[in-house]
Amino acid sequence: MVEPARVEVPEDSPSRDTGRGASLGDRAARGTGITLIVQGSRTVLQFGSMVVLARLLVPEDFGLVAMVTAVIGIAQLVRDFGLSVAAIQSTTLSTEERDNLFWANTGIGLACTVVVIACTPLIVGIYDEPRLTPVVLSLASVFAVSGFITQYKASLARDMRFKAIGLTDVVAQVLSTGVAIALAALGFGLWALVAQQVTNAVSTAVLSVVLARWWPRLPHRGTSIRRFLRFGAGVFGTQGISYVASNVDNVAIGAVWGATPLGLYSRGYQLMMMPLSQINAPMTQVALPVLSRVQEDDDVFSSYLQKSQLVACYVTATLFAVAVGLAEPVVLVLFGPVWVGVIPIFAVLAVGGVFRSVAQIAYWAYLARGKSGALFRQRMVTGSLTIAMVLGGLPWGPVGVAAGATAANLFSWVIAVWHVGRVTGIDTRPLLVTAVRTIAIIGAPCGAVAHLGVFFPVAAMLQIVIGCAFAGAYVAGAYLVFPSIRKDLDLTLSFGRRAFGRKRGQLAKG
Repeated sequence: MVEPARVEVPEDSPSRDTGRGASLGDRAARGTGITLIVQGSRTVLQFGSMVVLARLLVPEDFGLVAMVTAVIGIAQLVRDFGLSVAAIQSTTLSTEERDNLFWANTGIGLACTVVVIACTPLIVGIYDEPRLTPVVLSLASVFAVSGFITQYKASLARDMRFKAIGLTDVVAQVLSTGVAIALAALGFGLWALVAQQVTNAVSTAVLSVVLARWWPRLPHRGTSIRRFLRFGAGVFGTQGISYVASNVDNVAIGAVWGATPLGLYSRGYQLMMMPLSQINAPMTQVALPVLSRVQEDDDVFSSYLQKSQLVACYVTATLFAVAVGLAEPVVLVLFGPVWVGVIPIFAVLAVGGVFRSVAQIAYWAYLARGKSGALFRQRMVTGSLTIAMVLGGLPWGPVGVAAGATAANLFSWVIAVWHVGRVTGIDTRPLLVTAVRTIAIIGAPCGAVAHLGVFFPVAAMLQIVIGCAFAGAYVAGAYLVFPSIRKDLDLTLSFGRRAFGRKRGQLAKG
């Protein structure tokens, strides 16, 4: 399908037209609903694969693959170079610019594959682990495929085709999970995990191309993408710092403590990251285009940020708090007694997850306002802080590293919210106040009462059910007692009804 020569963002700012503003809000809510449904499906699939693979593989298998992905994963950021976010955030995007962005990402992806292959001896030397050589060579192909589909995925997000994005994610997850479980059952060990990543990349590429319904033409010499590269450079720098800060723990544990402790840590970290990767990251595909369209109206922009903050506080942050209280039965149910070493690691990391879940709001504000340079400078500070705290905990093993990462998450959140308000001119104090109040009155107490379920002499699954019931009862009581909580929950539920409800008989077409 050939698009017009220039794609302009509709003038639907709520400040100009209340009806149109409401329509954009409804579209954002419906996009959120579709995204949450899709991510709920993916979460079930990912939880299922974690449970099955943990019983078919050993910690060392996960540790060896984690050693590789922790180092070469930076190439995923390089092949994107922030150009996908730049394409989504831009108020205008011509067909020629999109074609050139496609070729830029494709070329960078191929270059990343070549560089990773060339760096194989260096990666093996870091860990002094010869078994990593074929793993690195196999995973290098993922970057070429990912570079090819970068602008296809950006195009779907820019057009708010959330159903198409969801279908792609779910089908790719199903295929890659099936391949991994089958190979693990047949005794292929760590190669089941390698095949899972390759299959996910290839299937995502095929589906994205089919659903995007466009094919790039040859590069246009007379069309510049310099403005996208400038914006993307800031995003890339930010993501690069975040990546190093987020993966220094894996590299340090693998190099100092070995594959098995890293395998335990990686399972705890993945379990903590699952709600974030399945909710916060995909929600960026909904939030960023919506916030970008209202970026000129401070009042509406702030209103959208505050509503997003409420959803993060009452859903994701509270979920992490309950996970802290129920860490022991959760790990035993998912992984089994062989993985008991994951329990303290996951419990400490989940505390940090509370703050990571609410920090995403500041990230959206930076990008929607085009402040990628300011975001980069902020991440330079918070990234350095994270690296220092993580390495400071290294002598105490994986649990010490987890404690350092959690403390860094708390400080990074406060710094990010304060700084984004300063550079955008938006009053972010309500974001901090809402988050602190909600965590203190809802999140932390829910985690505490959920922990009471652990003391019942029943099976681990029943302990989880009892703990969640206690947490739910506390939320119901808080709703009746605290007017502010009642107001927040009513607003959150109202957003939920808009997200999952139907308007004029159907959801917006994907």
